Amino acid sequence: MNKLTMMWLAILLLGSAQAWAGAEGRALFEQRCAACHQADASGSAAFKAPNLTGLSADYLRLQLEHFRRGVRGAEVADIEGQIMRSGGAGLSDAQIGQLSQYLAGLPRVAVPRPAQAADSAGAELYAGCVGCHGVQAEGIDQLGAPRLAGQHDWYLKAQLLKYRSGQRGSHADDQLGQQMAAMARGIRDEAAIDTLVRHIASLAVE
Repeated sequence: MNKLTMMWLAILLLGSAQAWAGAEGRALFEQRCAACHQADASGSAAFKAPNLTGLSADYLRLQLEHFRRGVRGAEVADIEGQIMRSGGAGLSDAQIGQLSQYLAGLPRVAVPRPAQAADSAGAELYAGCVGCHGVQAEGIDQLGAPRLAGQHDWYLKAQLLKYRSGQRGSHADDQLGQQMAAMARGIRDEAAIDTLVRHIASLAVE
């Protein structure tokens, strides 16, 4: 077998493996996630399930691993987190990888913008977030900071409140969560959180 034939064989095998992983990821999503996150992974206010489109595979993988290990979702008051922890408990490393890759490959779904317009106060508050999440809240994978643009405003607010209360970001192994918890506690009050969230939700998804 010459080198050219071997190269094409390797490409074909890689393509087959990727297609198989994609099919497995889709099946896992349909079986375990779609009921709450919707068929297009755009999320549901009724189930307090976030939009999963537009997030990186690395971020999704880390969160699923955290749910599985109890790093996230262990607090009794975090009802949604406990549901996710239960759902992720039986996932293998391979399944987490397949599911993360599948979700990361989905087209981004636009979510409704907030009815109330953003203002300069929101932009000022967001200035403290730019270093990790990017100017347009596009996220910075190298820092483990997810895309925030395109996420539901109610979910963003809920997570900031969870960080403030200690429901999220209090586990010793969640270093990024601890950073977020410290940032969230630095926001003056819930009204300021609303102002910040309105600004993030107003940013264009690119």
